[in-house]
Amino acid sequence: MGSVRRSRVFGVNAWRMGAAVLSVVVAGTALSGCGTGGLAVKKDVWEAQEDFERRQTSLSEKLLQLEGRIAILEEENAALRAGLDTDFSRGLEAIRTGQEQLGIELEDRIRTVDSDREGDRTDMLQRMEIVVDEVTAENESLREEITQLRSSVGPGYTHTVQRGETLASIAERYGVTVQAIVAANNISDPNIISVGAELFVPQ
Repeated sequence: MGSVRRSRVFGVNAWRMGAAVLSVVVAGTALSGCGTGGLAVKKDVWEAQEDFERRQTSLSEKLLQLEGRIAILEEENAALRAGLDTDFSRGLEAIRTGQEQLGIELEDRIRTVDSDREGDRTDMLQRMEIVVDEVTAENESLREEITQLRSSVGPGYTHTVQRGETLASIAERYGVTVQAIVAANNISDPNIISVGAELFVPQ
């Protein structure tokens, strides 16, 4: 916009300078010329001045048109910038809203997972308690059965099976029969005994 104004000022100044030059030429011609020759020169000078003025008027009109176009372009540019700022602001707001929504969803999922884990933990503990109770009850039942068997057999000894021992060697050591040990301990296969197992050896 500043360059257009400078061009317009320059055009006006050029027109004024041209008019001044023509005036000087006309004045000089009037002083030096005489007769019909002087009139002819004056006519040419005035025609040149009129042509110069027409050109200056045409240039001024073109400058005004350019100024109008520049003003329109500046308005369009301002509107475009305003639109871009609005779209950018809306985009930022949408991103912030999306981030907040995502954060809420993540928190909800974390709470759900924590709740599920707590439920699984509680369920697992309950199952473990049931298993422990069942195992404890089964052990108690086995102890009672062993006690009953021992009481039915009579007094005896508790022997811990060592590596390399057999029922025959154990029976020989305590002076009893293999069948007595098998019956007292409810052994299904006399050929298989475990190292570290406790056997009741009746007297």
